[in-house]
Amino acid sequence: MKDSDWQILYELYKTPNMTKVANLLYISQPSLSKRLQSMEEEFHVEIVKRTAKGLEFTRQGEFLAKKAQEYMIFLQQLKKELMESQEENMKIIVLGASYTYSKFILTELLYEYTKAHPDVQFELQNDQSNLVFQKACDGEVDIAFVHGDYEGGVIQKKVSECQAYILSKDAIEISDLLKLPRIAYKTNDRTREILDDWWNQTFHVPVPGGMSAGYIDVSWQLSSKGLGYVCCFLPEGFVNSYHLTLTPIYYPNGEPVLRNTWFVYKEEKNSKEVQEFIKYIENLPIT
Repeated sequence: MKDSDWQILYELYKTPNMTKVANLLYISQPSLSKRLQSMEEEFHVEIVKRTAKGLEFTRQGEFLAKKAQEYMIFLQQLKKELMESQEENMKIIVLGASYTYSKFILTELLYEYTKAHPDVQFELQNDQSNLVFQKACDGEVDIAFVHGDYEGGVIQKKVSECQAYILSKDAIEISDLLKLPRIAYKTNDRTREILDDWWNQTFHVPVPGGMSAGYIDVSWQLSSKGLGYVCCFLPEGFVNSYHLTLTPIYYPNGEPVLRNTWFVYKEEKNSKEVQEFIKYIENLPIT
């Protein structure tokens, strides 16, 4: 007897109609009749009688049908308990990160980590770094990666620093930026403050308005069409898929314009899985 055979008996006893049960189980009526005949041959009993009123279960058939009902209930409960056991063994870490960090750095990092820890899953929450940092402080995420420097009740480890660039279709001089269109994009307050500070120190005029693109990769695409330049920080390993000209920017004193990226978490009440991931990140070199 296969599981499907027990299900046939179970469904036929509830609905003694060959056509309806065949449709319910997505099999043909001849196949259903053949399976029923095989069961009768296996147990050496007659399970159903075909009458003018339809199918009627024999006494032995009713006995098997009731056993089929018990078996189906047992099978459903078994699957439920196995699923619950699997879910209990699967550990979930809630991780917050900025959109750009997730896209360019985090995907590969989590891929490498889960290869060695297949029982760990991550629930990823993307937002601007200032909002992600606040979530870490409020305990809404277990751990987080944020761009820019913030203060709050969390432990912070610097994981990388990256330099700011001007991205444009063609090569340009920094002094030409005052007369060229600029493409803005959605970013966090700290990143904007760093770039605005560089602009003010360099040109001593307000930051210009211009086209706004929403996500940063959309601004790169627009820049590749010659619609303006983009001022942004680029992560290590940045893939210049739009073939833009990258011009690093420096403060008037010659220092590069840099932005830190931090790994942050609250110290108290961390699960074993979170502690292991924290240790993994803290052992990585700063890039």
